[in-house]
Amino acid sequence: MSVSQSVRVAFSVDDLDAALEIAARHGCYPLRGVARYGDVYKLTYVRGPSGIIVMLAEELNKS
Repeated sequence: MSVSQSVRVAFSVDDLDAALEIAARHGCYPLRGVARYGDVYKLTYVRGPSGIIVMLAEELNKS
């Protein structure tokens, strides 16, 4: 993979705030804060230890 390419993965989490606390313990912090998409999702991106960008998303209206 060349330097210009980036790897991204996404995970659905039950509690975004708890997931960010765990990520912070490993040196991973939100890249641009936490976004809210209406009443549907709360999400953020963190950079993992190997440089992989990871999206974490919490569904807000769980039924």
